[in-house]
Amino acid sequence: MEEKDLNCHNICVNEEEKSVVVRVNPKIYKVHIIMRAAEELMEDSHIVVDGDPETSIVVKFISKKKDITRDELLQIAYKFNTSLVAMSGKA
Repeated sequence: MEEKDLNCHNICVNEEEKSVVVRVNPKIYKVHIIMRAAEELMEDSHIVVDGDPETSIVVKFISKKKDITRDELLQIAYKFNTSLVAMSGKA
């Protein structure tokens, strides 16, 4: 599987908005874990959380940086996903 294929599953980058959206399955990750993982990225991003806790949670990270690349936006999503996994193991 190539990186571009992986990105399509739960990550969507919008370079114009300087944002990245991550879809999270709440059956795998509890809502409080999703919130804690998002909170870790508040210093560099504005965060919007929406969705249905029964089907899909959508977390949108809007960069506070004036200039940000697609790769940097993807790094935000990857850090968030990594935090989800790490925090799930501690819960």
